[in-house]
Amino acid sequence: MRPKGHRTGRVGGHPAGFRWPGGSAARLRSALGRFLYRVVGLAGSRRHEAALVRLLPDTLERVAGGLRAGASPLVALTEAAGGSDLPPALCADLARVVERAEQEGLEPALAAWAGERPLSAIATAAAALQVTAGAGGPAAPALERLAGALRDRHDVAAEADALSAQARLSAIVVGASPLVSLTLSLLVDRRVAATLMTTSSGRACLFAGVALEALAAAWMRRIVRVLL
Repeated sequence: MRPKGHRTGRVGGHPAGFRWPGGSAARLRSALGRFLYRVVGLAGSRRHEAALVRLLPDTLERVAGGLRAGASPLVALTEAAGGSDLPPALCADLARVVERAEQEGLEPALAAWAGERPLSAIATAAAALQVTAGAGGPAAPALERLAGALRDRHDVAAEADALSAQARLSAIVVGASPLVSLTLSLLVDRRVAATLMTTSSGRACLFAGVALEALAAAWMRRIVRVLL
């Protein structure tokens, strides 16, 4: 005969008296939140870079127009940076280039810009402007031809990007499904967090799932990646 008040059996799938590791679910939710925040931030950064690359040819043509009017490379770049139709990211970049050029010279400022924006279009434009500032001579025609080539390249990349949109959307859905499933499981059943964080088999499943998810994301990104 058991003493009065003695509790046996299982509560919620665990032995009576089991204590939940209160921070397990919170840590997992925090990690998922940081991951999603980085994904959203990366997407926003890529949109800004795409807008910058799209209007870079217009900027080069404005610089070429200033050179044709007799302005120096720095003055022509300063006037081009004041365009109201340029994206904020490009305006901020050009403003930093002009500010550095007034202190260190135009060529070092352009080299620093190319280092801060690791994009092939920025590197090409910065190199062309460096040659313009260092070599002198009639550089306007060369800048105009470069602007046309960059515009054609961007148009081709945009067409390829549009053609691969369905594949990228499928990759996002497939890649996000395990994360959404895990998040819902954590919200609905606290035992999931306890199993994943406090048992060796749960930790092994969690680490294996994260590793496979990262591998799949890299693989799908390589498949649908479009180089601008």
